[in-house]
Amino acid sequence: MIRLWYNKDRISLVLLFVLGLTWLQVSYSYPIIFEATSNQVQCIDLNIPDGDDAHILMLPISDDTSPEAEDFYVSEMAELSRHQSSQFLKELNPLPSNLDEEIKRSSRNSKVSITVKDPSGKSTKNYPLTHFKLLKILNVAKTMRAMVKHRNPGWDQNYGQYNICVRVSGRAHVRLLFDAVKISEYLEKMQKQHVLKKDHLTPLEEAFDEGIALAKSVLDEMYYMEKREIRMKQTTDGTNSRILYFSYMSIFILLAVTWIQINYLKGYFKKKKVL
Repeated sequence: MIRLWYNKDRISLVLLFVLGLTWLQVSYSYPIIFEATSNQVQCIDLNIPDGDDAHILMLPISDDTSPEAEDFYVSEMAELSRHQSSQFLKELNPLPSNLDEEIKRSSRNSKVSITVKDPSGKSTKNYPLTHFKLLKILNVAKTMRAMVKHRNPGWDQNYGQYNICVRVSGRAHVRLLFDAVKISEYLEKMQKQHVLKKDHLTPLEEAFDEGIALAKSVLDEMYYMEKREIRMKQTTDGTNSRILYFSYMSIFILLAVTWIQINYLKGYFKKKKVL
C-alpha cells in the first residue's frame, strides 16, 4: 500500500514537471519596452555566445502613442520574433483603420538613431530610426566582425557582449520596442519540429525532449559565462603585469632623478666652497 502511494506521488510530480515544461514552451516572448529620454544616450547590452549570432528588431513609437496602438505594435513584434509564426522576421502588418489616423497625428518631434558597438569598442555602426518603422539588423556578430580588419589571432573579440546605444535628439521622449532573436535557438527549434512529428513519440516524450533542449540552452549559457570569465582573467593578468612594469619603471626613474639631483647639489656646493 505504501509503495502504491509512492508511485502515485512520483507520477504526479512527473506530470507537474511536464506541464511546467509545456507551459514554458507555449508562453510567448514579448519585446522590451523602454523610454528613451530626449537629448540623452541610453545603452542596452546584448550577449551573443561564441559561434552564435543574433538578429535585432527595433521599433520606435511616439511617447503619446495610445495603449491600443502600443498593444498592436507589441503583438506584431512578438509575432516577428516567434519562429513558428508566418510573420517570422518579416514585416509589420498594416495598421487597423481606427489606429491609422491616430498614428498619423502623433508627435514626431525627435530624431532617433542607434549605435552598435562590438565588445572591443573599436568597431561601431550607426543606424537611423524612423517613428513607427521597423528596423531589422540581421547577423549582428557577423556584420561587426566584417568591419574589424586587424584582430589578435588568439583572441576572438567579435562575439560576446555587444553594446546598443540609443540617441534621441529633440524635445519629445521616444518609446522603443526592442527584441533580439538568437540564431541557434530558432534553428534548433525548427530542426526539432521535423523530429517531433514522428508517430512513435508520445506527448510525455516530447515534453522531456523539450526539457533536454532547455537544459542544453542553460548549459550553453553557462559555458559562455565560463569563457567570458577566462577572458576577463586574461585581461586582468595583462593589466597587472603592465602596472607592475610601470611601477618598476617609476622607481628606476625616481632613483635616477634623485642621483642626478644629489650630484648636482654636491657640485654646486663645491663651487660655492660650502663643502
